[in-house]
Amino acid sequence: MKTQETENAIGLYSAKTAARVARIRPQSFQAWQKANLLRPFKSVIGAQRENVYTYDDLLLIRLIVRLREQGAAPKSIRTALDTIVYMSDGNGNAWKKAHILLDDGVIVVIFPDKREWNLVAASRGSQKMAEVFFPELIDELRNELVPSDRFKHIEIDPEILGGAPVIKGTRISTRAVMSVLESGDNPKDAYPSLNDEQIAEVEDYENIFLKAA
Repeated sequence: MKTQETENAIGLYSAKTAARVARIRPQSFQAWQKANLLRPFKSVIGAQRENVYTYDDLLLIRLIVRLREQGAAPKSIRTALDTIVYMSDGNGNAWKKAHILLDDGVIVVIFPDKREWNLVAASRGSQKMAEVFFPELIDELRNELVPSDRFKHIEIDPEILGGAPVIKGTRISTRAVMSVLESGDNPKDAYPSLNDEQIAEVEDYENIFLKAA
């Protein structure tokens, strides 16, 4: 089981945040989970056990949304994701390196670094394709989680703390700073490099932006 300290150090997001990213109601996740599109884990939040999502889960949600908007059925999406795992010898994260698109109901996967995989129709045989859209989802998700016009001191980098929101230029997560504040202590004692403006922005982000999602 993940401890609170561990959760402060990695990117974990609530079901409400995931629903905002997906632009659907939290209840709609039940259908996605039934189709095995999402596999969140349970975490103790307060006195309750709730579903939480990693940064990679949110990126996958944005991909699912894009495919659903273009008409892909949940079963076809699951088949495509399973095919990618199979072709990559069990690597469950291989989809993150792919260009994925939908063409006439067929989910097509393109791996730039694997010529033998180009071009693969993951949900229905092989056929040639050229157009891609997946790479832009990373920037799209980053701006949804941390709107740059509102938060100038907070950023998300998939390579830092598993995609947790952090103070820009550091490895200090907003959740870690908020935990210090919630305990009644001064974050400057734990993180001397922080200033009042950064701390105030963390409070705004954690209390208003994330929890209001």
